[in-house]
Amino acid sequence: MSAERIDFRQADFEALVACWRRFYPERYWIEESVLRRCTVESPLFDWGSSCIALERDKVVGFVAIKRSASRFYRCLDRDIVHINSLAFDTAEIGLDLMTHAKHVVAERGHSKLVFGQDSDHIFPGCPTDVRRVGSFLEVEGFVGDGQVHDLERDLKDYKNPAKPVKDAELRMLTPADAKGLDAFLNSTFPGRWRFDTAEKIAAEGIEACVFGLLIGGCVKGFAVIQSFGQKRPMNGSIWHLSLGPKWGGLGPIGVAADIRGHGYGNALLGGALTELKRRGVRSCIIDWTGLVEFYGKHGFVVTRTYDSLALPLDTV
Repeated sequence: MSAERIDFRQADFEALVACWRRFYPERYWIEESVLRRCTVESPLFDWGSSCIALERDKVVGFVAIKRSASRFYRCLDRDIVHINSLAFDTAEIGLDLMTHAKHVVAERGHSKLVFGQDSDHIFPGCPTDVRRVGSFLEVEGFVGDGQVHDLERDLKDYKNPAKPVKDAELRMLTPADAKGLDAFLNSTFPGRWRFDTAEKIAAEGIEACVFGLLIGGCVKGFAVIQSFGQKRPMNGSIWHLSLGPKWGGLGPIGVAADIRGHGYGNALLGGALTELKRRGVRSCIIDWTGLVEFYGKHGFVVTRTYDSLALPLDTV
């Protein structure tokens, strides 16, 4: 019996998550609220190319596609689309889902289909420890372009190794700092980081989730921090079911170009991690990074690795 394809307007998210958990190991399990937010609640969700496979009214697979976030910031190619999520019970079902998605996006003239890396992503790439995904995508014609990592450490015994920096104030930002933060992000990180930070602040409040570095009262660096009890886990914190009840996350993090290379970034990282430890965070994650050595100085180690995989659609 061949699977029936339906669109996401008929989605049962409890059944979608059950399919997800049959497909991925426990360390990649997510909640219904995360899957819903990252798909149908996103303004970038592509209803036409996304679909669900049913057999005897049971969800046996699905693929969720999202468009480029170029409508929010101009640094991205609007012709790139993303596989936000993919799960299937059999390779045949996966093939049918991907054939449909590739046909729709190719017909629209898009140039490339990327696994993960979408705005409000689930995956920053294809997890290397889930070979059924990587092997399937490779057969589909996806090719690699490097790797990124998730890093973790237990903050129970964390001690900040960073040296103090001159004239810098390190603290949680307040609503009074909001305009200064936005001006800093607009000038230094005008793309994804500005947008993601604004979304997080809207959900949690700036004083709960942005640790800042200020010089002369001006925001010159920022770090988004997350801790258990927050409403909107994002980035690597979506793996909090695996991280445990005292979970936390850090990132994005960055400082102004004119102060780089003088220890300010290291001091900002140390201050933000100290704040997370103060809140009682144990398992802390930093996602989607290649800076293993930088974060390693603070005790972080690689726990997940992802291949950056993409499919040129002119070959479809």
